[in-house]
Amino acid sequence: MSSPMAPSLEIATDKTAFKHLKEEFVSGLTGGSIQEINIVTLVALSSYAVWCTLQTRFSFFSIPHGSRVPSFSSLLVDFILNWITLILSITIYASHPFAFNLLILAPVAILYVSLPSIAAARQRTAQAVLKRRDRKIRVSSNDLNSITTPSHSASLLNNDYNASISVTEQFSTDSSNHETVTNVVSCYDSSSPYSATTTLEQAHPLACSTSTSSSSISSMSLEAYLPKKSFLTTYRGCMMIITCIAILAVDFRIFPRRFAKVETWGTSLMDLGVGSFVFSMGVVSARGPLKEMFLKQQPELWISLKRSIGQTASVLILGLLRLLLVKAVDYHEHISEYGVHWNFFMTLGFLPPFVTLFNFLSNYTSTTTLSLCVGAVYQTLLTFTPLTRFILTAPRTGIVSMNKEGIFSFIGYLSIFLAGQTTGFYTLPSTPRYMPYVSRFLGNGSSSGPLAASRKAMLTYLFVAGMGHVTLFLICTRGLNMPVSRRLANLPYVLWVTSTNIMYILMYLLVEVIFYPSCDLSPEKYEDTVPWGLEAVNENGLAVFLLANLLTGAVNLSLNTLDVKNMQALTLLVLYAALLAVGAGFMKHKGWRVRV
Repeated sequence: MSSPMAPSLEIATDKTAFKHLKEEFVSGLTGGSIQEINIVTLVALSSYAVWCTLQTRFSFFSIPHGSRVPSFSSLLVDFILNWITLILSITIYASHPFAFNLLILAPVAILYVSLPSIAAARQRTAQAVLKRRDRKIRVSSNDLNSITTPSHSASLLNNDYNASISVTEQFSTDSSNHETVTNVVSCYDSSSPYSATTTLEQAHPLACSTSTSSSSISSMSLEAYLPKKSFLTTYRGCMMIITCIAILAVDFRIFPRRFAKVETWGTSLMDLGVGSFVFSMGVVSARGPLKEMFLKQQPELWISLKRSIGQTASVLILGLLRLLLVKAVDYHEHISEYGVHWNFFMTLGFLPPFVTLFNFLSNYTSTTTLSLCVGAVYQTLLTFTPLTRFILTAPRTGIVSMNKEGIFSFIGYLSIFLAGQTTGFYTLPSTPRYMPYVSRFLGNGSSSGPLAASRKAMLTYLFVAGMGHVTLFLICTRGLNMPVSRRLANLPYVLWVTSTNIMYILMYLLVEVIFYPSCDLSPEKYEDTVPWGLEAVNENGLAVFLLANLLTGAVNLSLNTLDVKNMQALTLLVLYAALLAVGAGFMKHKGWRVRV
C-alpha cells in the first residue's frame, strides 16, 4: 500500500527542498557599497546621453511624418540603449561598471565634439539668412532716395525680399522637421535678436511676469502650468526598467548576490530600487494637489479621504491576489522582507489615505518638514524603544508579529513618498513657487525669459535639496553610526533613497540642459527629447511592474533558475525585457492608461 505513495512523497520532498534552496539563495545577504551602486545605475544616464547625441546630431529617433510610432530601427536602438545596457550592467559587466560607463560614453564624447547638433546648424543657417535679408532691406532703404522711379524701388525691394524668402523656403524644405526659420531661431537661440524672448514673450502665459505673480499664473492654462517634463519622464522610465529587470535577474546566478536585497543591515541595488519606486510615485502624485490648487478646487478633507480609500482598495486587491497566488502555488518567499502575509503592493495600497492626511497638514507646514519629521520620529522609536528588537527577533505569533516588517517599514516608505511628493511640487509646475528668489540671486536677464528662470530654479532646488539630504545621511551614518536597513526602512535608509533620487533627477536635468539648452522654450519639442520606449513605460508604470511580477512568477514556476547557465540566463532576461517593452509600447500605441 505504501509503494504507490513513494513517488508522490519523493516529488513533494524535492519540491519543498527546491523551495528552500531558492529562499536561501536570496536570504542572509549583506549587500555592497553605495559607490558601486551609484556607478552601476549611472549606466542608465550614460545610455540616455547616447540617445540624446544620436537625436541631436542625426534626428535618429524622430517619428516619421504621419506616423504615431518611430521606425523599427530607431525602436531597436532605443531598446538596446534603455534595456539591454541595463541588463548588461547588472550581469556580465557588474564587476566593471566604471569601464562599462566609459565604453558607452566614448561615442558620445566623439560625436558631441566633432559634429554640431542639428539645432546649432539650423541656428547658424537661419541667422545667416536673416542677417542677409536685413542687410538687403537696409541697403534697399538707403537707396530709396537715389532711385527716381517708384516702380523701380518697389521692384528692387520685392526682388530682395523674394530672394530671401526663396532661401528661407529652401532651408525649411530641407529640414527634417519642416520648421520655419523663425521657429528654429526662437527655439534654439536665446541670444539672437529673433529669439523666443521677442517672438514668444507676448504669446506665452509666463511672459506676464518673471516673478510668477498670482495674476500671471491665473492667466495660464492647466497644460501650460503642468507640462510634461522630459527629464522626469526619462528618470522614472529608467528607474522602472532597472527595477523590473532586477526582480527576475535576482533568481539567476548571473546576478551578483551583493545587488540582491540585504537581510537586515546594509545597502544593495534592489534595496535602492524598492525605495526609488515609492519615491517616483510620490513625485507624480504631486500633480493632483497642484492641479487642485491651480483650479482652486481643493475638496474637503473627508472627500479627499473617500477618494483615497478608493485608490487604496484597488491596489490592496492586487496585494491580496498576489498573496493568494503565492500561497496557492507554494511559491518561494523571503518572509523577513515584509512578513508572512504582507507584500509590496500592500505597502503601496495603504499610502493614499495617509498621504491625504499629510497633504492637509501641509497647509500649515512644508511637506519637506513633514517628511523629515515622520522619518525622525520613527527613528526615535527604533532607537529608544524595544521596537527594533521586536521587528527583528519577536516570534511570529499574531497578525501583527507575523507581518511586523511590512507594517512598521510602512512608516519609512511614507516618509520617502512625502519626500518624492515634495520634489514633485517643485519640479512639475512650469512656475515654481520659489522662482522669484532664484531669479533675484542668479539673475534673469531679458535673454533668458521666464521659462529659463524656471529651469534655473529647478536646478537650484534639486542641488540644494540633494546636498541637504546627503549631508543628513552622512550625519546619521558616519556621525551617529546608524546603519542602513531596508528591512526597517529606518531614517538612514530614507535619507539614502531620497538623496540618491534627487541627485539623479538633477543629473537628468543637466543632461537635458547640455543637449537641449533652450528646450524649455519649446514645449512642443517634448517628444524629440524623450525616448519613445521610456515614455511608454512611464505612462503605465504600475501596469508594467505588475506584468513584470507575473512574468517573473511564470519563469520561476517553469524552470529551475538556479541551474540556468549564464548565457541562457542572459538570453531569458533579454526576452523578458522585450516582452515588457512590447507590452508597454502596445499600451502607449493604443492610448491605454491603466489606472489602478
